[in-house]
Amino acid sequence: MATCAFCGMFGRMTGEHVLGDWLSKIGLDLRPVPHAAGWSNRMGRDLGTSPPYRRTVRDVCASCNTGWMSRLEDIAGRVLTPLILGEPGRVDVTDQAALAAWVQKTTLVAMLVSPEQDRAEGYGLPQAEYTELYERRGLLVPLPFTQFWIGRYEGVRNWSVRCAPLVVTVMGLPYPNVPHAYSMTVILGKLVVHGVRFTVPSHQVPVTTRQALPQFWPPLGTVNWPEGAIVDDASFHGFVGGRALVAGGPFVDIRPWRPATELRASRLVGAMIELPTICGAHVVFYPAVLAAEAALGRPYAFVTSCECDTVYLIQTEPDGAHCKMADSAERVMAAYAALIGEEVDIGGEHGIFVCKMIH
Repeated sequence: MATCAFCGMFGRMTGEHVLGDWLSKIGLDLRPVPHAAGWSNRMGRDLGTSPPYRRTVRDVCASCNTGWMSRLEDIAGRVLTPLILGEPGRVDVTDQAALAAWVQKTTLVAMLVSPEQDRAEGYGLPQAEYTELYERRGLLVPLPFTQFWIGRYEGVRNWSVRCAPLVVTVMGLPYPNVPHAYSMTVILGKLVVHGVRFTVPSHQVPVTTRQALPQFWPPLGTVNWPEGAIVDDASFHGFVGGRALVAGGPFVDIRPWRPATELRASRLVGAMIELPTICGAHVVFYPAVLAAEAALGRPYAFVTSCECDTVYLIQTEPDGAHCKMADSAERVMAAYAALIGEEVDIGGEHGIFVCKMIH
């Protein structure tokens, strides 16, 4: 017995698919894959390995599941299936509102996958988002103050659902202490749909994407697919993190909200730099000389691990140290070995530090 996240009904809940079950029937790869969920600035919590498009949540009642949500899935399946499979197509104006609502519903449901510990610590979207979308269920439209775009994805992922909090900044004003909006990204096969919802209406600004993706909500006419620049793996993390959005106006910007999307800053400890790891719980150390070298345009890479036994591939760059990979020791070491550069040993009071100067 539980309470429906959308309508608030208390009773027995059903298993609502995060990604509609119809996706398992259109010819996509169904081999089991690792699943994870969690904070934007940390590693996702491991949810185990299972076939894609089968993940469900137990926070939705039967009335919502088989009613308005099912109608959104029917429209999404009819319109998006050829695009997901990479076939050129179009999105008619008559379907665009429902598709935008489907993206929003999918994002809201995906946020319910996260473990209770994360949700208890504040991870997720406000309950008002769920309630308001339910109240508009008969219209099959997204929440107000939203924009959505559609494009083509080329990369190794078969699917992904991401959400990132955003702020609107104005030159000369203090950095906001609360988010004003959030981005939504759903990747399925060759398709990517991207949106932004302004939760503070007074901060809504006109927005476009750096990839010049066609907008399908609010509607501007029939959308032909694909158009705009391709979203690939090189741009993936920035795109799903909300960094592909461009606000209109010379003194206004829209960007990820730092407290939720960035780790706390590194700090100098003697001759070493303390670097918070993306597990969110631990730190690692590397010689401060590497940061000085990176500032001069000489990047270095090294392998390290934290108390979680997760192994990281770190690369220093002019704007700081970046985690390029977090995986098993075997895979990370293979990626490190593949980097083109000269391996060097840096001695100090903490012993020998092995790294590679990247060419």
